[in-house]
Amino acid sequence: MANTVECPVCGMQVDPDNAPASDTYDDQTYVFSSTTCRDAFTEDPGRYVGNTGS
Repeated sequence: MANTVECPVCGMQVDPDNAPASDTYDDQTYVFSSTTCRDAFTEDPGRYVGNTGS
């Protein structure tokens, strides 16, 4: 089975090589289980990755 990562929005396991959506935030690439999850992340990334600011 392929390595999977967790979608930061919904928590589903996603194969990064076949993810339906991805986005980069703060020089980190995130993969998502759907474009809906990516869109939610894009609107408020801090909600899903925590405080990464200075």
